Amino acid sequence: MTNRGKILITESCDPLLTEGLHAMGFECLYQPRILQNEVEGIIHHYTGIIVTTRIVVHKKVIESARLLKFIARAGSGMENIDAAFANSRNIICINSPEGNANAVAEHSIALLLAFYHNITKSYLEMRESKWLVQKNHVHELEGRCIGLIGYGNTGKALARKLSVFNMNVLAYDKYLPNYGDAFAKAATMDDLFKECEIISLHIPLSDETYELVNIDFLNRFSRMKFLVNTSRGLIINHSHLLENILNKKLAGAALDVYENENFQSHTPPQREVFKALIKTGRVIVTPHIAGKSFESKRKIAQVLLNKIQGIL
Repeated sequence: MTNRGKILITESCDPLLTEGLHAMGFECLYQPRILQNEVEGIIHHYTGIIVTTRIVVHKKVIESARLLKFIARAGSGMENIDAAFANSRNIICINSPEGNANAVAEHSIALLLAFYHNITKSYLEMRESKWLVQKNHVHELEGRCIGLIGYGNTGKALARKLSVFNMNVLAYDKYLPNYGDAFAKAATMDDLFKECEIISLHIPLSDETYELVNIDFLNRFSRMKFLVNTSRGLIINHSHLLENILNKKLAGAALDVYENENFQSHTPPQREVFKALIKTGRVIVTPHIAGKSFESKRKIAQVLLNKIQGIL
């Protein structure tokens, strides 16, 4: 078998990935706990590297990687990879958003139902032996207008699932042509500002989307009551989100991602804002688990194998 070189795998993965890479002729070093400085010290030996968000493949890493042919992201976001510099060195960058799109879509619906059906609220009350039926009448999703900002793999997966709820689904994607389909109507941001009660974010983090959701953005909505974010935390200015909730312009929010997900390194303002959001009782939070299903791990492995095979 042809020896195609070595691949450094920096995160836990489904065995399918290493098995498939071996079958292609690669030697794999599986180091799911490897540290950033350790990667920088050995990257010059490797033909490929597979990362999630923990390891940053910045310019210094790429400059040291004399043999590197590709950088693979197990997941969707590429903000921890200097793709432009990699491309200038003829290093191909790939990701695998197809692999966890279904998991994120299901989680988004779970967050919607948890809020509109008072599941989280009433569960916490029941734990304290409070049987509050009258205070927990629920709101149905049917007939409500939801806007999806970003209509790639995850946005499309969510729209398909929302169709069974008979919701009015509008989608906006600045970078896709002709993206309307049977499950979502292509719309402008002005349409979303005017029509949507719910907004769900499905966009990558970039200079353009950093704190896109700020006080000015939120105040442009005429009818919005609820915000869901399963994309990247830094897309939202959380202080501004808190202000809107406290002022009752927003009924609530559901966040699977946060501006600083290392709670031990929170600055005092970050800590206070996070605590205040929880204290409102109108913000549901989960620890960046939307795309981390047992099934998506294998799907991501297969997507990466297909794309690496395509490179070869």
